[in-house]
Amino acid sequence: MNKLEAIYTEETNCQDCYKCIRHCPVKAIKIENHSASIIHSQCIFCGKCVSVCPSGAKKLRNDVQTAKFLLKQSKPVILSLAPSYPVDFDKYTKAQLINVLKQLGFARISETAIGAEILSASLSNWLPQQKPGVYLSSCCPSLVHLIQKYYPDLSAKITPFKSPAQVHAAYLRELYGDVCVIFAGPCIAKKTELSYPDNNINLALSFQELDELIQESGLQPELTNKTNHESFEPFEAQNGRAYPVDGGMLNSMKPNVAGMDASFMSFSGIENVKSILSNLPEKNNGRLFLELMTCTGGCINGPGRTNDKSIAKNRLQIIEHSEDVNPDIYQLDFNGDIQQKYNFLKAVNGTNYPERLIIKTLNDIGKNIELDELNCGGCGYYTCRQFAKAILDEKAEPQMCVSYMRRMAQNKASILLQKMPYGFVIVDEELKITEANRLFASICGPDVVLAYDAKPGLEGANISKVTTFSRLFQNLLESGNDRIEKQIQFDNTVLHVSVFTIQKHKKVCAIVQNPDTGTISRDHLIEQMQQLIQENMQTAQKVAGLLGENASKTECAINKIIDSYSGERYEDKYVY
Repeated sequence: MNKLEAIYTEETNCQDCYKCIRHCPVKAIKIENHSASIIHSQCIFCGKCVSVCPSGAKKLRNDVQTAKFLLKQSKPVILSLAPSYPVDFDKYTKAQLINVLKQLGFARISETAIGAEILSASLSNWLPQQKPGVYLSSCCPSLVHLIQKYYPDLSAKITPFKSPAQVHAAYLRELYGDVCVIFAGPCIAKKTELSYPDNNINLALSFQELDELIQESGLQPELTNKTNHESFEPFEAQNGRAYPVDGGMLNSMKPNVAGMDASFMSFSGIENVKSILSNLPEKNNGRLFLELMTCTGGCINGPGRTNDKSIAKNRLQIIEHSEDVNPDIYQLDFNGDIQQKYNFLKAVNGTNYPERLIIKTLNDIGKNIELDELNCGGCGYYTCRQFAKAILDEKAEPQMCVSYMRRMAQNKASILLQKMPYGFVIVDEELKITEANRLFASICGPDVVLAYDAKPGLEGANISKVTTFSRLFQNLLESGNDRIEKQIQFDNTVLHVSVFTIQKHKKVCAIVQNPDTGTISRDHLIEQMQQLIQENMQTAQKVAGLLGENASKTECAINKIIDSYSGERYEDKYVY
């Protein structure tokens, strides 16, 4: 666990469910010691794993205490507030929000959208001077990680400008001098910008953390405002307010840009973005600028947001907020350097394993022919071959394969059942055998042994065709009672038959003892059955967790068998 990283795993909470792997767009997850840890050198910090983790094991580094520390220092602290704040803090008026933030210790509250407007103006002047080709936006830090790590050949196509937050921080420092700048927004990846070359931000908070800061203060914003004249400094932003929505950046650069414009396009959502980067369009007769955002719908759907409203509602709110601007045009007087080259992150170079090694790994998990490769995705990977490569990369373990685990569980159970010193059989509601050991077949006679050898387990055979005491199974299935204990005269011998309910009216099992084979201690049976529980349930529960099933019924049934032999011998009786 490395809490210095923007995202980390709380190992004690990890349930080994692989949901984070299934949702991670770059599979930057390693399974080790039954815990899914993040490979930070491969992570793009999109926050998918944090959003989907059912146990809350994937966590965002919490910087609230650091923010409190900075606010207590003598240096003035300015808050750079991301333009999607109207969505996350819509329960407060603008004046109420600014008021309470100042009471927390912020000297000034300024809109990050101002930095966005500086960036838009710079890009609008820069693009026409470039040669024909495709250019990619640099606003989304998760996109920056994705391109540099997984599409390094496209890094040169990223427009060489800092993000709006970095530009805004540089502007504030030029305007106010030696200050501390804290950014707050819905983006988790923004925390990684603190390690960028020439970083201008002292701390990056998610909106969740900013809300936590407000809640912990005990202040009530709705009661603290005594005036409606509180405003952002040094002035209110204008078209930069549209940046949080898909296409907002383009609209800031080129107002009323048409959806069919061949020079400006906007796309969001990690899978869409990956598809575009994998097959980038060519532009030989002009310039194409692509605004790309890994969060579907834009920053309004960021993983650090405080609300769970629909993208449509959030988008409408931002659009309406963007239209509510001061008509007075202001001049941004800023001459700072906002250029940035995106070549500072190391590319992720995958290993090209020889085909024979991949095939051997597939064979090790029971994938011996192509039909065995189910590509079910239970392990978190799209295909069995990807899973095999992940095993070779030491990112995955064979136990992550659902079909492999199920087969292992079945094999272990079958071996243990065959070694039991008693005849064992399971029968379903149609009186069909679902599982039996060879000792049960031998007790029932040579013809049944032949049938067993032809089809091990006797699966599908009707119990009434196998034994003369099938009535016991039928009675227990019909009554739904827990147990029947009976001494049965069978083929010149007396059998002790114990029939137990596994699932009422659905499934029963029986243990059959032939006293002529010798006395078997109950302790030995208990030891055998406990071994069955320990070894079978460990694997069965993992399969159940992946498939959403409940393995406890099997444990309960086996425990009933153990309980029946743990105490004194039952009197021969028929229980209904």
